[in-house]
Amino acid sequence: MAVRESKLEWVQALRGAAALMVVMVHSRSVLMDTATGKAVADHILLPTGMGVDLFFIISGFLMMFTSQNFDGTKAYAWRFIAKRAARIWPLFAVITPLALVVEHGMHGFLDPSIVFPYLEGLAFIPHNPGTSGIYFQMAVGVAWTLCFECYFYLLFAACMLFGRWRYMVMAAWFALTLVAIPLLRGGYSLNVAAQPLVEWSRYANLAINPIVWDFVIGMIGGWLYVSDFKVERTWTIYAVVTVSSMLLLMGWHRLGMVNFFGPHGWGIPMAILFFGVFMLAKVDALKVPAWCVWLGNISYSLYLVHVYVFEILQHVVNAIPMNHDAANAVLFVIRPVVAVICAWLTFRYVETPLSTWARNRLLHVRTPFRPSFVG
Repeated sequence: MAVRESKLEWVQALRGAAALMVVMVHSRSVLMDTATGKAVADHILLPTGMGVDLFFIISGFLMMFTSQNFDGTKAYAWRFIAKRAARIWPLFAVITPLALVVEHGMHGFLDPSIVFPYLEGLAFIPHNPGTSGIYFQMAVGVAWTLCFECYFYLLFAACMLFGRWRYMVMAAWFALTLVAIPLLRGGYSLNVAAQPLVEWSRYANLAINPIVWDFVIGMIGGWLYVSDFKVERTWTIYAVVTVSSMLLLMGWHRLGMVNFFGPHGWGIPMAILFFGVFMLAKVDALKVPAWCVWLGNISYSLYLVHVYVFEILQHVVNAIPMNHDAANAVLFVIRPVVAVICAWLTFRYVETPLSTWARNRLLHVRTPFRPSFVG
């Protein structure tokens, strides 16, 4: 089926929701000093970390959707990876030195032990998986997800070099890295936190981590979305999503599910939600408010800047004479609001112009595949 949509507004809305969920899970830190606040933080805000799973599912979906016109050429693979690089790297390159200043001050640039992890992050190299597991001890904390995104982009582009066999090659790769190797290493588990580390390669820890199943789920969703398969009766979609979610929640502990990322935790409820949303979108049963699309547009900027907005506001509020509980209440209210405002400014004046410039430059780079690219 040729999908006519040139811009998937419902996807943008989900991106915005995912970014806001990540903002809220990081907002919980100021609630941990009281019993009530800790209960809210642990039982209400902690699960909003599933926004990361939603981000990864969306990425897998978009890789399938945006490559449905793949022409089998190496030049297409280059354009594919160039567009993704222009999307994520320029803003990250701006945020990285700013993050260093916020966390270490200007003198941080004079200390190689401080600078080096930030430089590794610019190359999306997991810094130290052994110390902090899936978070890789990244200097820019949220960059651990970008390591997975970069891995997935590179894998997808590499498989394009195999032409019409690309999905078979990709399936074989996932079978090797997500099934065979973990089985051979013993103690196979879909629990992201329980994944045994690979000592000899930091990159290998990306390939074998069960959270990659989120991308695979998104790819399956993308394939279904562009296919002829659809459910015309919207009540059927709502019923399936509702019943599936209820059964999952009732059996959560019996199934050994965990409150963490991946297919053994938050990835499954996010997958159920995502499949319901895109099936509704296929039958034009969704009306997306403009503000949701706007939030989706600024989602990447929001994802990168919010942590440092939080840190700066923490210092500002701490300098104001008020009791500790009042200060935490103020921070809980104003930090997400200010983060969204700063993200909008960043998106408009930094992310958009930089990404556009980088995209145009990369698409005109000479490659071994063809003389040049225009557009």
